[in-house]
Amino acid sequence: MLAGVASPRFRHSIKAADRAAAAMLADRGLRAIRHFWHMQIDLDGPVDPGLSPDGIEINGIEPPDDVRVTHGIIQAAFADDPLEMSEPFDRWAEEHTTGPGYDPTLWLLARDGGVPVGALTASAGDDVGWVDYLAVLGSHRGRGIGSALLRRTFATFAARGLERVRLNVDAENVTGATAVYERVGMRVVNRWDLWERRG
Repeated sequence: MLAGVASPRFRHSIKAADRAAAAMLADRGLRAIRHFWHMQIDLDGPVDPGLSPDGIEINGIEPPDDVRVTHGIIQAAFADDPLEMSEPFDRWAEEHTTGPGYDPTLWLLARDGGVPVGALTASAGDDVGWVDYLAVLGSHRGRGIGSALLRRTFATFAARGLERVRLNVDAENVTGATAVYERVGMRVVNRWDLWERRG
């Protein structure tokens, strides 16, 4: 199955406190390469979506065109992350827009003067909402766009009666994402590690 792959990699994730699993992976030549957190905010009632930053408009998406725009923002925002691999639009769209969890009314775009600069995709479970992707272009970070997208999403989930919102984040994210999540009231509820063996 890996024939012809220049530099194959095998990855596996485990709970951070699982020493037995860590020892087993190490015995098989894997090493821990990144640490991740599940962060969560509890929704105890209606949530104020807040205001958008000056000059920024936040709205829902209009499929199918805005799906491509969303993909482009995510790819650009994560381009410098060594773990993120660029994914062709067709494959990404197939994965994220054809499953039962796809709900375009939970996707948001932030625009500056009509130009897309940030995106959030989300999905809903029985009692928990998930932020699947939050991406803001480097040129527009530090202006409160990520926080505004999150607050809008929290308000939407609260209005649907969901009890909590979670997301997955690289604990060592170079964009400062964990600090953004903490500022909007999220906390770490689970820790897990990504292990890898190359070739």
